[in-house]
Amino acid sequence: MDRIVYQIEETRAGSGWSAHCPELEVTAFGDTRDDARTSLRRQVSDYLEDCEALGALEDVLEEAGFYDNGDGWMSSLVEPPQPNFRFFGTPFPANDDPPR
Repeated sequence: MDRIVYQIEETRAGSGWSAHCPELEVTAFGDTRDDARTSLRRQVSDYLEDCEALGALEDVLEEAGFYDNGDGWMSSLVEPPQPNFRFFGTPFPANDDPPR
């Protein structure tokens, strides 16, 4: 499986902690912040391995807002993708005014 970067949101949950991955809608709990994060990473990993085994990993990630940045899959919530512009025709020279 490629490198996958996702967001983790943490909050207090009673006397413990919860960690949530909003892109994949996965939540885990733990007695400490680190326990919750570790549990979330394990659950996300299991979920993505199941998706990969079903041949649906790429579709699931794209639907959740991830994109391939060349190094792996990046969440658009963590780092928005750079726009990809395409120009058609001939651009105006830098010193000329556009035609009217």
